[in-house]
Amino acid sequence: MIGMLIWKPHLGTLANSLIILLVMGWLCLLWSRYRSRYTVGKTTMLLAPKVLIAILAIVALMDPAWRNMKPTDDSQKVAVISDISTSMDVEDDGSETRTRRAKEFMDDIQAGLKGIASVERYQFDVDILGGEDDPAEGTRKTDLGKTVVSLSEKPDLSDCKAAVLVTDGGDEIIRSERHGAVPIYILGVGTDPSTWDDLEIRNTDIPEEVELDTPFKVSADIVVHSASETFATKAEDVEVQIEKRVDGQYEQLGTVTVDPGKNNGRVEFDIPAEETEGLYHYRLSVKGVDGEMTALNNTRDFEVDIREKSITVLLYGNMLDWNFAMLKREFSDDATIKLTSVYRKNAEVILIDGARQEGDAVFSSGFPGDEEVLNLYTCIVLGSFPAEFIGPAALEALRKYVEGGGNLVMLGGPKSFDKGGYYRTALALLIPWKENRDARGISVGQFPVIVPPEGAGHGLSSATAAILDGVTAPVFYSVNTVGERRSGALSLMNASVGSQIVPIVALQPYGKGQTLGVATDTLWRWGRMDGDISSAAHQFWRDSIRYLAGEIEGGRFLTVQWDRKRYRPSEEAHAEIGVVGRYAEGEVHLKGSVEHAGTTEDLSIVLKDGNDFQTEVFFTDRGDYTIKLEATRAGEPLDSYERVIRVGSNVSEGADLAVDHPFLENLAARSGGYYQREADAEQLIQRIKAMLMTSADPHDTPLVTKPALFGLLPIYILLVMGVLLWEWILRRRMNIV
Repeated sequence: MIGMLIWKPHLGTLANSLIILLVMGWLCLLWSRYRSRYTVGKTTMLLAPKVLIAILAIVALMDPAWRNMKPTDDSQKVAVISDISTSMDVEDDGSETRTRRAKEFMDDIQAGLKGIASVERYQFDVDILGGEDDPAEGTRKTDLGKTVVSLSEKPDLSDCKAAVLVTDGGDEIIRSERHGAVPIYILGVGTDPSTWDDLEIRNTDIPEEVELDTPFKVSADIVVHSASETFATKAEDVEVQIEKRVDGQYEQLGTVTVDPGKNNGRVEFDIPAEETEGLYHYRLSVKGVDGEMTALNNTRDFEVDIREKSITVLLYGNMLDWNFAMLKREFSDDATIKLTSVYRKNAEVILIDGARQEGDAVFSSGFPGDEEVLNLYTCIVLGSFPAEFIGPAALEALRKYVEGGGNLVMLGGPKSFDKGGYYRTALALLIPWKENRDARGISVGQFPVIVPPEGAGHGLSSATAAILDGVTAPVFYSVNTVGERRSGALSLMNASVGSQIVPIVALQPYGKGQTLGVATDTLWRWGRMDGDISSAAHQFWRDSIRYLAGEIEGGRFLTVQWDRKRYRPSEEAHAEIGVVGRYAEGEVHLKGSVEHAGTTEDLSIVLKDGNDFQTEVFFTDRGDYTIKLEATRAGEPLDSYERVIRVGSNVSEGADLAVDHPFLENLAARSGGYYQREADAEQLIQRIKAMLMTSADPHDTPLVTKPALFGLLPIYILLVMGVLLWEWILRRRMNIV
């Protein structure tokens, strides 16, 4: 319960103001009258009682009252949750650990909210643990994102009026800004680094994934905090090393000496290539210096996922036209793509750029008929040129390449598809459209873009469709006059051509592979425009290659969208699963499983709407998790999906001791709460009080108008009578009537 003095005037503001002005005028007149007869001293003595009477009258007019604020809900609850991560063990104020100071604040807030709300105390690291006396130990790392979400998911916390996090924000596995429904008030515990004598590793640059047989670099800043000159001198030259864990033991890979006072002591290590796929564990460490505050931030443990992941692309054209040039630039700018581009400079010379694949040299004499050479590429992109430019033997090799699991992209243009003579070759059945015997090659104009539902929901084109949705009347500037879409093909983007809706971008499965047909040479023009339409072109080609390479999830009729790219232990993955194509309507059954460490468990799959499903997977620890989905319709297999998710922690397990005030402030604000630094902890308590009292029931006790024998009224009356008696005595002594 909180009490405060309030005023409840009997009259309105205007009436009160007029009365006060009249009283003031009356006092001024009395002063002038008395001053003309008496000295300043006598005038003051005579006027003082009247001033007091006037003040008492005005106070009575304003009707003072004492307001008691009592919460309407006596059961409201506040959760106070203290960080127990490793970084909280630091004595950065020179006397007490952050943990101890956090406990003192929890004591203060419990006392401050007494009578207003019940305070329940918890601990957290990567999740909310039991109370302070709970013997269970955590991971000693902080996951603020997961902790915040847990506030609305845990049954004993979901009804809290507010949650108070006492944390330094350090040791984070996840620095997400997720939040639940509970307003969060955060106290940032930690002093300014300028007061420290300390060395730390910061700003690490560590790749999450590295291609097999590829060396990589690891870099970081070695930062010195020196509150004293002596410590700065000690830390002028320090030793930094990197190690790799092998069979539980660390092997040194490199050592350097660095002066942290120069350019933040930036260090860089070259890590040798690995020949076997897997999750590799490394450690970066700096040798401690006598007198430093702590060694918790002198080490960074991290993991790198080594896998065969590069996308190899063959871009093959008859000439360097605008479409070809755009794609060459688009794929070359992507570090994950190994591009070989082949085009004819003149009748005699074929240029091969970016040749990084064994066997690229064979293209100097034309398109090869060697299937083994084609299998070097994840995806092959054919420009606009006649089929005869490749030849029957090479076309048959290309067909076998797709049938065996390869990916083919056929670009539109004046010499593609029908006009290119491809329907009389081995590639006829790979093309997503049937032959159009009335084909006129390519039509130029402005043809409105139409994205069908299956295109808007497909992994290859959904992101592009979302961008186009914000573009005013997007158009294709050219289209190939293709025939009807094949029954097995999936239309991703259509165009309005005259009175017809024509499939322009379509995906056709063939054998174990697939063909993407793009019946326009418009996209290079989109790429040269400004704004969203340019973004749509770039997004389309990025997603197309990644989908064909298997990096964007999905199958022939299934699309799978995961909420994040990487996951770490104790995290939960969420996936949205959709059915596209001609089976988007109709009853489809879906079942799934997850395999890990020799055990297999069924996935819980929930039908949301139509043929849209969702599922979730909880990753208990590190390692490979194999996710499998099987879709059936009318008892017959429809499609399947399989993905291996490698779970590990790339983020450093060392302590990050500097409090990130902007991050914590933003996290609190997004939840409807407030952030305060440790030095202003009392202000945070007052803000929480104010929030809790917004729904309080006020109870007012009048101080003057209350009946006699209660409140201050008797005292008030005696005070008025005393002032009057005082004036009477003064007048008698001064012989004034």
